[in-house]
Amino acid sequence: QPVRHSGARHAPRRPGRSSSGSGCSMWEKAAHQRARQLFLALTTAYTLITGYAFVRTTADAGLRARTGGDWVRCVLLFTPVFIAMHLAAHGLHAMVLGARQSAKKQSAPWFASHVVSMAHALVVTVAALSNLVLLWDAPAAGKLGTRTPPVGAPWVGAYPLIAAVGELFTAWLLYDLFVVCAQWSYLGSLETLAHHVAFLAAAGVLRGYYFAPWQATACLCMEASTPFLNICQLKEALGLSKRSPLVIGSFGCFALNFLVFRILLLGSALTHLIFHWNEGPWLETPPSRAVPADELLPPVPSWAAYALLILLVAAFVMMISWFNRIIAILAGPAAGGAEQLPSDESDAAPDTPRVARRTRHELSDEEELALVNV
Repeated sequence: QPVRHSGARHAPRRPGRSSSGSGCSMWEKAAHQRARQLFLALTTAYTLITGYAFVRTTADAGLRARTGGDWVRCVLLFTPVFIAMHLAAHGLHAMVLGARQSAKKQSAPWFASHVVSMAHALVVTVAALSNLVLLWDAPAAGKLGTRTPPVGAPWVGAYPLIAAVGELFTAWLLYDLFVVCAQWSYLGSLETLAHHVAFLAAAGVLRGYYFAPWQATACLCMEASTPFLNICQLKEALGLSKRSPLVIGSFGCFALNFLVFRILLLGSALTHLIFHWNEGPWLETPPSRAVPADELLPPVPSWAAYALLILLVAAFVMMISWFNRIIAILAGPAAGGAEQLPSDESDAAPDTPRVARRTRHELSDEEELALVNV
């Protein structure tokens, strides 16, 4: 008699999948390798494109004071460029990796957003650090944006440079606000929305009245920690373990840069503003000498100075709060009390079901989004 089979069908095994069920399959490893190559290629290309375009637009203006027209032209140039970069990265990710990457932190929108963010942060950081060097030896009035800078002073060139960096940052905020709203299920949160609107308002005050270059430089230098956080945020998309040297090293560099730029430098800029308040341009009398029209800077109202002070105090308090959280994460294993659980599937037994492996010192998804916003 013919052998009768039961009605049960065995699901075909994916090629390369370990029979024990542990580890990654060959297609997952290949997908992660392709994701890393795509990430490196796109980040390099986008950084070079953004940097070249920024240098060209800044060099064309020279050392003259940047006008409102320069601001509009820069925003109208870079916002569509960032959107095009995002769409290209989104499409390439979907084409190279297919539709398998459906999890939020392995999705095309998540990948594209962090690639554009990293390229933007690298360009802004280099430009802001250059401005920091230019302003380092400037007098207090010069760091606050005096309306009558001395002719020929070496730090005068910092004024148009930091204004141009602020315009680039404004363009990125507008781009990110657009993609967050367009891809809300992957990238959106009310914190992100509030953060971007607040920073657009701050950029409008600083750039609109063209003052406080030292404080603006300190704020833009905070982007130095962003590329390291981008790598940590992309660990799932790139197939990196939480215990991999790259992820651990990136988080360590992120914490160090957070301390240097978001705590020490921002705190010093806030202190400088408070102690040299009486030297600010909002208390200056109109210039007695004739100033060419292309060098004339707008007067600064007192409310703009107070708004800047409030924003800097709020930002500094927020940075202190988040730095305490970062210290808690770094000190987690040594602090005791944290439940020691495997960090990825390769550490678990083959027949162990997948469970949430979060210790009290790890960030939740909501906390990670908030940290990216900061």
